[in-house]
Amino acid sequence: MDKLFWAKVKEDAIIPTKREEDAGYDLYPCFEEDYLRIDPLTTKLVPLGVASAFDSRYVMFLKERGSSGTKGLAQRSGVIDSGYRGEYMAPITNVNDKPIFIVKQEALKSWSQQEKENCLIYPYEKAICQGVLLVMPQLESEEISYEKLQEIASLRKTGKLGSSGK
Repeated sequence: MDKLFWAKVKEDAIIPTKREEDAGYDLYPCFEEDYLRIDPLTTKLVPLGVASAFDSRYVMFLKERGSSGTKGLAQRSGVIDSGYRGEYMAPITNVNDKPIFIVKQEALKSWSQQEKENCLIYPYEKAICQGVLLVMPQLESEEISYEKLQEIASLRKTGKLGSSGK
C-alpha cells in the first residue's frame, strides 16, 4: 500500500496537505471550544481531528513547525504507528512565562486589548505541527548476552553524555 490515507474524525477537521518540496504535512488544531489554554511549562494534548492509514514500512513523526516553535510552542513527542487508526493528538508544551491561547479568529474579536496583552495568542486557523512520514527499517531482532554485545566494534563503547569531549 504505497498510499497515505487521511480521514476526518471530526467534521470541521482539515485534511493535512504538503507541497512536494516540503518534508511534513501541516496538521491543524480541531476542537469545539472557542480557545484552548496552555499554561506556562504545561503540556496539553491538542486534538487534530484526523486519522490515517499507511503501510507498515513507514512511521509518522509529529514535529514542530518553525512558526510554532518561535512562539514557544514545543511539540514534545508524537510517533504515529502505521496501525493506529485513532485521532491524532499533538502534545504541545508552552515554554513561555505567559499562557498561550490557541484561539479561533471569530472568538478573538470579542477579547479586550488587555486580555490579548496578558498572554500569547496562536491562531486556531494556523497549522500547529507537522507530520513527517519516514521509512521505518524492518530489522530482525535477536537477544544476545551483554558480553557478546560488548565485542561488537564501536569507537564510543560505553561512553555516556559528554564523553566525546566535543
